[in-house]
Amino acid sequence: MFTNLIVRRGFCLNQLFCRRYSKMKNDRSVKVPVQQGIVVGRERELPSGLKYECFLGVPYAVPPVGKLRFRSPVPLEHFDADELDCTKEGDVSHQRDPLTQSVVGSENCLFLNVFTPKKRTTEKLPVMVWIHGGGFFFGNGNSDYHFPAKLLEQDVVVVTLNYRLGALGFLYLPEEGIHGNAGLKDQRLALQWVQENIANFNGDPKNVTLFGESAGAASVQLHTYSKHANKLFHKAIMQSGTANMEWVLQNQPEYKTRRLTELLGGSIDDSQSILKFLQSPKVTPLAMLANTMALLTPDERRRHLPLPFKPVVEQSTSPDSFIDVNIMDLLYEKDRLNGMPVIMGYTSAEGIAMVVNAKRKLDIYDQDLARLVPRNLVVEPNAAEALEAAKDMRAFYFNGQALTSQSLDNLVDLLTDFHFNIDLQHAAEIHAHRQTSSPLYFYRFDYVGNRNMYKRMLQCEKLRGACHGDELFYLFQMSDDESPMTKEDDAVSHRICEMWANFAKHGRPSRDWTPVQPHSDKNQAYQLDYFRIDRECGMRRNPDGERIEFWRSMYKKYKPNCYEALRAKL
Repeated sequence: MFTNLIVRRGFCLNQLFCRRYSKMKNDRSVKVPVQQGIVVGRERELPSGLKYECFLGVPYAVPPVGKLRFRSPVPLEHFDADELDCTKEGDVSHQRDPLTQSVVGSENCLFLNVFTPKKRTTEKLPVMVWIHGGGFFFGNGNSDYHFPAKLLEQDVVVVTLNYRLGALGFLYLPEEGIHGNAGLKDQRLALQWVQENIANFNGDPKNVTLFGESAGAASVQLHTYSKHANKLFHKAIMQSGTANMEWVLQNQPEYKTRRLTELLGGSIDDSQSILKFLQSPKVTPLAMLANTMALLTPDERRRHLPLPFKPVVEQSTSPDSFIDVNIMDLLYEKDRLNGMPVIMGYTSAEGIAMVVNAKRKLDIYDQDLARLVPRNLVVEPNAAEALEAAKDMRAFYFNGQALTSQSLDNLVDLLTDFHFNIDLQHAAEIHAHRQTSSPLYFYRFDYVGNRNMYKRMLQCEKLRGACHGDELFYLFQMSDDESPMTKEDDAVSHRICEMWANFAKHGRPSRDWTPVQPHSDKNQAYQLDYFRIDRECGMRRNPDGERIEFWRSMYKKYKPNCYEALRAKL
C-alpha cells in the first residue's frame, strides 16, 4: 500500500530482484472462448517445468471514458474482433508510479489477467482472484509484481485485475448519479466476469477465493459484507487490511469533489455544471492527479495517511450500491457471512512503511504525539483528552522519554498499532463472536529473509520485524526476477503458497492451523489464537498482546460508555 514511501530511497526493486520468470520455453498460442468472443493467449513453462496458460489484458468492461468517467462500469458485450490478442497486459489505472515517480497508465484500465496450470485432471480447479493494494491511489495487478508462479504450482487458477484508482475510481457526486465506489464496482464486475467465463479456463466458478493486501484486503472485507458475497466468491483472505481501519473510508467526499472542481477552474454553482466540467476533455487525468493532494484538510495532513479518494458509504438511492450501511453495523450483524471461511492477519512490523517519513521529522512527532491518538478514541485533535492520551502513549511505548533515533523500533510498534493492529484485532474479535458459522484463521507474518524487499528498499534492515507488504514477495514473484532463492526463503514461499492454496481448495490452510474461537468469559480480555508464519510455524496466542491490552485500557479510560456498548454487542 505504501510503496510511494520507497521512492525517495532512490532504488528499484528490479535491480535487487531479477529471476526471469517471463523467459519461458514452448511459447505457443492458445485460444479460449468467452462470452465476448475468443481470447488468444500463450502456453508457457515455469523454471520448475510446470506448463501453464496465460491470457493477459482481457477487457472486462467498456472503457470508462467520456460520459462514463466516474460512473459504474458497463459490462463489455463483445470484442471489436472475433479473436482478441491477449498476450500483453493492459494499461494500469492512471497514477504516479511509486517507484519511478513517472505518470503511468490511462483511464482505459479495466483489464484482467488469467493464469491457469495445464490441465492435470478432469476436475475444475479452485480459482483465486487477487485485488492489489495501494491505498486506492496507486498500484496494479500486473505481473511485474504479481506473477503467481508458486501459486500455479499448487494447482489453482489465478486471476489478477486492475481497477480505477484516485478520483477516477472514488469521486462522489450523488446528485448526478455518481454514487462513489466505482473502483470497488470495477472489482465486482471482474468477479462477475470470472463467474461467467472461468470454467472455460478449467476454473471452478463455484469455488472462488478473493484475496488481497492492504487496500486490497480492505476491499476484500467490503466484498464479504456486500450482497454478492457467497455468490460471486466463496472464501476470503485479508492481508494487512480490514474495512474498519481508520484509513479506509473517505472523509468529506462532497467537499473533495467541489474543491477539485475549483482547483481545476470549474464552477461549483450546481452539481450538473460540476459533472459536465469534470467529464469534459479539458479536465485530463493528469490535471486531476496533480491537484489531488491539495484536497487534504489540515487535520488529514496531520493525523491521516495521505489518501484523498477512497470508498464511501453510499446513499440508499444508489441503484447499484456496493455498501450503503456503516461497516461496523455490518460486522456486528449475526452470521452475515453465512459460513464463509476467512483468513485475516498482518506483518509483525507494518509500521516500517510509515516510519521512513516519521524519522525525518522526529522532533515534530515528539512534540505532537497526539497526532497518533486514534480518532475513534478522541475525536477532537487538540482536545485536552488527546494530549492526556498522548502522554499515556509516551509512557507505554517510550518509557516516558523523548522520541529519538534509538527508539525507532518503539515508534514502528506504535505506527503498526495505530494504522493496522488495533482495528484488525478488533475486527477479528467481532468476527469470532458474531460470525460464529464462519471459520476465521488469524496469522502474523514474522519472517525476515532475503525477500523482505520493502524492508530492504526502505533501508530498515536494522529494525526488527517484517514490513508492510513484505509477505507479497513470498506469495508472488516478479516477472523479471532471476535471483536465486535461499533454502529458507524457498521454504517460507512454498509454505505460504501451499496454505493459501489449501484454503482455496478446502477452506482450511493446514491441519496445524486452528480457527479462532469466541471467548465465553466476559470478565476476561479476549484471547486471540493465531498462526505464526516464520522459520518455525505454529499456533500461538495473543499477537502483540501487551500492546493490545494497553489499547483496551485506553478505550476503557477515554471511551468507557462506547467500550462497554461494544462489549455488550459481542
